[in-house]
Amino acid sequence: MHHSSPVTTLVEALDDAGRSDAPWLTFHASARTRTLTGAQAQHLARGWAAAFQDRGVRAGHRVLVLQPNGPDFVGAFFGAQYLGATAVPLAWPTLPPSPRSMAALAPVLQAAQASAVAAPPEVLEACAALGLPVVTGPANVTGSIRAAVVPTAAAFIQFTSGSTSSPKGAVISHRAAVANATAMGQALGLTAQDVGVSWLPFFHDMGLVGVLLTSLLHRFPVHVMTPAEFLLHPDRWIDRLSAVGATLTVAPNFAYELAARRVKADPRRNLSRLRAALCGSEPVLRQTVDRFEARFGGEGLRRGAIVPVYGLAENTLAVSFSRPAEPRADLSWSGRQVPSVGYPVLDTRVRISGPDGAERPEGVEGEIWVRSPSMMTGYFEQPAATAEVLRDGWLRTGDLGVLRAGALHVTGREKDLVIKGGQKFHPYDVERIAAEAVDAPPNGAAAFSALNRDTGSEELVVVVELRRHDDADPAKRIRGRLLEELGVRAERIHLVGAGDLPRTTSGKVRRRACADAFGGL
Repeated sequence: MHHSSPVTTLVEALDDAGRSDAPWLTFHASARTRTLTGAQAQHLARGWAAAFQDRGVRAGHRVLVLQPNGPDFVGAFFGAQYLGATAVPLAWPTLPPSPRSMAALAPVLQAAQASAVAAPPEVLEACAALGLPVVTGPANVTGSIRAAVVPTAAAFIQFTSGSTSSPKGAVISHRAAVANATAMGQALGLTAQDVGVSWLPFFHDMGLVGVLLTSLLHRFPVHVMTPAEFLLHPDRWIDRLSAVGATLTVAPNFAYELAARRVKADPRRNLSRLRAALCGSEPVLRQTVDRFEARFGGEGLRRGAIVPVYGLAENTLAVSFSRPAEPRADLSWSGRQVPSVGYPVLDTRVRISGPDGAERPEGVEGEIWVRSPSMMTGYFEQPAATAEVLRDGWLRTGDLGVLRAGALHVTGREKDLVIKGGQKFHPYDVERIAAEAVDAPPNGAAAFSALNRDTGSEELVVVVELRRHDDADPAKRIRGRLLEELGVRAERIHLVGAGDLPRTTSGKVRRRACADAFGGL
């Protein structure tokens, strides 16, 4: 298994794949199936590059990619890079895009300083509000469009989703992206014989790097579904694993829990080829792993197939991976079992640090610090925020963990970030929108995530002080507004009287105290 990749940029990787007529990505959208070979993906990317060039996009510019999982996401993402520009994937809304959901993108648009947006024709009208040239499809390629791209150039920027107040974009260089996809391939022993299945959105690091880029570099085929299809029909994910003889899949903890609970047994299914079902982007729960493996054991799924992993956008993605078929003992921590997320991937170092930055010994909890060739260059145009997390060549993750016998156990995270379905949200964004929806004062709401032990997933809990009582359903209004503006679903909304939220002396809502008071089920 070669450790260093023969390519140094993503465009070189796509050029390499362009010499192949083997199926790479097969998109399953409702009844239609569309397959892209490496050669077709390269052709599509060149067409998108030509279309961007026609609209004035040049090397060093940024292009917003607002596309659902499909061939055009791939074309636009790599098309920008063929010009030496940087792709900025944006969350594809759960609901049809409206002028309002587009307005919610304004802070990201401003932060990204983009020159164009790639979007499907059906959202052209909604996109017009962005005030940028909108490119809805590839153009004919005339002449050369391939810019010279250096490994240190920015390949893409990952914005922290839902952070409307001050969105931070992690700038990922071509070199970092190639290094991370190479490291994942080495950790999993990937070969062209592997077959992947994924419904994760391509705009999020787990789908983008873990699925799209890793399959590009290691040249194995992937069957791609949409997040909506999985959420409505979780059985289709499991059925497809069986139908295509998948060896790999990847999803957050809640998805395995949902499948274990909702998917009916089917003796015709055969999951015996599935060697690694990666589980990351949310805390990995022991009861979920056990429930999923027990549930599908009768269909050939072997014990140890679920592989807990840990990563974050600021390190491109992967930090540590468990080894398939080599399960490690859990760590007992504050009354719960914390599964190991394995060992640092290739060329990656992990240390546990105290508040003073001093390294802590094994078995002691602290902040997880990472050093690797996959680290972001920095947050785009945000030197202060960058200096806060990049310290002396180390990346401060804001997550808490414990090392034991070299293996990492993630025990918690910076207390305030709300993570839903792999996306991070800042609580004050959720609070602001919830308060506005019912005319509560800005500090009249608290948002936090709480673990629902029954479903094995983190739930978004919003507590709002109601100043006035009218007949309409306030919880429904809050829920609708959050979906519309942030694309996030609040599972639990508590309505309380004015002054009922715990606050500091300066009037700030105390989220931890709220979580203690309202977070329990």
